[in-house]
This record gives sequence, structure tokens and C-alpha cells, in this order.
Amino acid sequence: MKKRKQTTPLLSALTISMLCTSVAAAAGAHGTYQKYDTDGWSQPAIAVLMQGLANRDYPWSNAGSGNAVIPSANQPNPVELPVDYMEPPEATASHTGNDAAGQTDAAASGSLSDAQPGTSTSGSLSDAQPGTSTSGSLSDAQPGTSTSGSLSDAQPENAATGDEGHPSGNSQPASAASPQPASRQYEFTNVTQEYFDDALLIGDSRAEGVALYSGWDNLTYYAEGGMTIYNMFQRQVAKEDGQKISVEEALQKHTFGKIYLEIGINEMGTGTLDSFMEAYENAVNHLRELQPDAILYLCGIMYVKQSKSESDPIFNNPNIQARNDRIAQLADGENIFYLDINELVTDETGNLNPDYTWDEVHLLGKYDSLWLDYFCSHGIVKEAH
Repeated sequence: MKKRKQTTPLLSALTISMLCTSVAAAAGAHGTYQKYDTDGWSQPAIAVLMQGLANRDYPWSNAGSGNAVIPSANQPNPVELPVDYMEPPEATASHTGNDAAGQTDAAASGSLSDAQPGTSTSGSLSDAQPGTSTSGSLSDAQPGTSTSGSLSDAQPENAATGDEGHPSGNSQPASAASPQPASRQYEFTNVTQEYFDDALLIGDSRAEGVALYSGWDNLTYYAEGGMTIYNMFQRQVAKEDGQKISVEEALQKHTFGKIYLEIGINEMGTGTLDSFMEAYENAVNHLRELQPDAILYLCGIMYVKQSKSESDPIFNNPNIQARNDRIAQLADGENIFYLDINELVTDETGNLNPDYTWDEVHLLGKYDSLWLDYFCSHGIVKEAH
């Protein structure tokens, strides 16, 4: 009887895997991996797939979710340089939304990390905002906060006792009869350059441009191209005795009266709007922990030029506006304020003025002072205590 020839299992597995890889490459060449398909149909689909995998873009990832980072503004002659929006891999910040919370050393914890004024929540909440009603365990409650459950800093006069001469039973806490005054709301006013003697600007390459070309040296800068909300506290950009230390260390050693946070453009190719805002809010909370007396200014992300916005699926103005809308919600009018530089640098179309930029993203050096012009017309002055 003639024996039937059998196919080697290894050969079958290899054939099936190659078939699946080819199908995934062909499907992703004009989807998830579209940005790597530079030569159209003349480029092998498998090559596109390999490029995507090398950049940690997987077939199940959203299209355009790579780790593109806007380059540094520190260029010797930026007007003549070619446009290039990708930094070398070692200079980019590759993070996911899950990494963000751990890297920012955020102060917020519990079931809700980003409670807004007037929000009712339950569970554990740290750093609750004024006017927030909570139940459960609460630490560091702010004035005007209504709570129930466990409270770590209960006042002795609020507790009923059975001792002679002291109330007992159903006596009400003194705070119930004497509600705390509402928080003070401040409005913007004009300030001069001396206002910034105790101010700090933290940010990415756009803030770096202000440090390089504005001409103001009384303002402290912790700025670097490639800085993101995910890595800002770890970046070693602060100078201390001729050496560089991390932003975290510097904020523990020095005290500032005002802190300007200009960040957000690099993160647009990473994670989602929600994961970005979670990291952003954690960073804001941590800044408040490290510098509790500082006025905190949150700078909206500056727009890009119209041609850039209309051609780029990631770095475009609708995406920027969606993030700015969420950032603005963090302002409380008392300690945290939102600034929108786009009021000063956009043209009649609502996009970054083409006369102000050399690469569709950054301002020309001579226009970096516009940031400080805007800051001067949007200062907050509090009465001395």
C-alpha cells in the first residue's frame, strides 16, 4: 500500500503565519500604517508593517497614534531650516495614558482625581476643590467643602462629649452654624515686567523659544524641546550650581509666586484626549502640592498654521481646541487661571498667523515676545495678607 505524503507541521504553521502577516500588512498599509506608506503601491506592504511595528504602532492601534513629537525651537537659523516634525527616537517621549499617572507623581487619588468646583462625588478624594460635596474619606478638604463620613482633621470643638459642662447627644458642629465665606474670584489686570521676578515658565519647545528670543532674563525657564505632560517633572532642565537637576527637585528647592505651564502639543500623537487630561490634571495637582502659594497659569496650546492643520490628521487646530476646552475647565478663578495665547497670534481665519511662523508650528524668534505681551495683559494681583 502506498504511503500518503504528510505536510510538515512547521511548514504549515510558517505558511499560515506568513499569510496572516501579509493580510495584516495589506490592510494596514492604507489604514493604521498609512503614514509609513510613502511610495504607494510600489512599496511592499510587509515593509510598511515592519516600519509600523518598529515604532510600536500595532494593527489594533488607532490610525495615527504614533509618538510624533514637535522638535526643539533651539535652531541657529530657523527660517531656512526644512520642516521636520519627528525627533530621533531617543529624544521623543513615548508614553501611554496608563504611564502618565505614574510619571507625574500626581497628588490626586481616590475614585475621582479631577473634581471640579460644584461637583458632587463619593468615595475618597484628595485635594477637593472649593464648593465640592463629597462623602466618604476626605483629606485636605478645602474651605466651603461639605463632607460626610471619615474626616482626618476634625476640630475638637465640633465633637460632642459626655463630660460635665460639655454638650452631648445630637449637638451640631460649630461649622454648620458658621459657613465658610465663598472663595475670592480675581480678574485679569495689566502688569509690568517686574511682576515676573518670581515667575516660572515650564514648557516645551515653544516655551524654549520664549527663553531664547524674548530677551527677558528675570523670568525663570524650565523649558526643553520634547517635554510633555508625562515627563515634565523628570526632565533635567533646571540649573543648580552649574549642574542640571529635574523639575521635581527644583520645585522642592525654590519657591515661585507665579507658574506658567505651556505644554501639550507634543502629546497629541500619544493616547487619547481623556488620558492626556488625566495626566494634565495630575500634573496641576502636583504643582499645587509643591508650590501651594503660587498663582498657576495654564496656557492653552497654541494653534498651527492653516495648511498644517488641514493636512495633518494629528497636529491640527480642531484637536488643539478640544484639548484647550478641557484645560480651561481646570481654572477656578482663585488660584488657577487659563490663558489663551491664540487670541494674539491667530489671523482672520482663526489659524496661526502665517507671518509669525517659520515652520507652521513655532513662532519666529522676533515674535516669541508676544507670549510675554499676552502675559502682561493678563496678570493676577492678590492683596498682601
